[in-house]
Amino acid sequence: MAPMSKIFETITACRICGYKGLKDVLNLGEQPLANALVRPAAGRIEKFPLSTAFCPECSLFQLRETLRKEVLFDRYVWVTGTSKCAQEYAGIFSGRVIDRSGLRRGDMVFEIASNDGTVLRQFAARGMKVLGIEPARNIAEMAVRNGVPTDCSYWDASSAKTAVARYGRPKTIIARNVIPHVSDLHGVTEGIASALSDDGTGVIEFHSGAVIARDLHYDSIYHEHLCYFTAHSLGNLLERYGLYPFAVDESPISGGSIVLYFSKTKRPQQPEYGELLCAEKRSGINKFAAWEKFAGYAIDHREKMLDLLKSLSGKVIVGFGASARSATFINFCGIGPNYLRAIIDNNPLKQGCMTPAGDLPIVSFEEGLAFRPDVIFILAWNFAGEIMDECARRGFRGQYIVPFPKAPRVISAPQLMAREL
Repeated sequence: MAPMSKIFETITACRICGYKGLKDVLNLGEQPLANALVRPAAGRIEKFPLSTAFCPECSLFQLRETLRKEVLFDRYVWVTGTSKCAQEYAGIFSGRVIDRSGLRRGDMVFEIASNDGTVLRQFAARGMKVLGIEPARNIAEMAVRNGVPTDCSYWDASSAKTAVARYGRPKTIIARNVIPHVSDLHGVTEGIASALSDDGTGVIEFHSGAVIARDLHYDSIYHEHLCYFTAHSLGNLLERYGLYPFAVDESPISGGSIVLYFSKTKRPQQPEYGELLCAEKRSGINKFAAWEKFAGYAIDHREKMLDLLKSLSGKVIVGFGASARSATFINFCGIGPNYLRAIIDNNPLKQGCMTPAGDLPIVSFEEGLAFRPDVIFILAWNFAGEIMDECARRGFRGQYIVPFPKAPRVISAPQLMAREL
């Protein structure tokens, strides 16, 4: 790895508006890269500061630290198609986008950070032309094998021009859970504005800042996620480039996301979009005080989590879900071999590796059950229902720890899930 000074910097001005009076919020300490899984006996693990700040001018909650995108994304381990919930949602999402955008057979759809093509395959099956833009070469190759045309590149104003020259201007541009990852917000947004057809529709999905604060999703803070948008703060960015939000949908991804629709000409705003903006105003989420409270609640949550684990002393505990957000969570709380034997993950790319801190093995389901766990700690809690169903099918009859949303708790049976969450 390159010297630290060459791969990360600390910002002093807001990522959207350039305001230099950022207010510090929550410091999560020194953290390894959340998706940088390591092989056993990998040696020294590089860690970087992870801290957040709020801009009182445009209301953006954001990371102070920026790592070079090549370090984070040239090779990637999250694969959309490994989650049953994500696959099912891809069908729902594509249907909504087609309806909102008025897409027809033969129309072109671009997806920025298209991963393995799971979403674009839904559009292709309905007769649309598709193009994925995916920077991680290993994932882009998966998409091509899945039959999805994919350019292996980072999206910005320059690559947008190249894509349009080769494929034409798309009727719809999709960016699911990627704009918050972007260090060059202005280059990416400019690229969307220049590429989108004049009568086209843009679609951005993002983990809702209001949900993050309300349900205490501090585990979603890691080096890849530079921005934590609300509809208000994202609208501030889009309107700088002549892009106008007009509608929203809710999404279950990440434990609570928003799908924001926008266009190059002002369209009548749908009631649900106005209602969301009003709800944000009532909640105060676009004010510093809300995020200041969030920081205090996060520290309190860590203490409750550790107290709960101590109360289970003597029990065999195995984690489930070696996700990026679990890396932030267990490192912030100091959860390692002192509490867990291993972490189960269904993604073959992760099995055989160690967690980013290098202290917990990532194993298959069969290997995890071989520890004969009394408790399964659902680290990928946003897929808790899916995970519990799988555990029950495999014969697990013990307890579960569900750390989020809000207070951590122990659940004794899957059927209690609906009441507990």
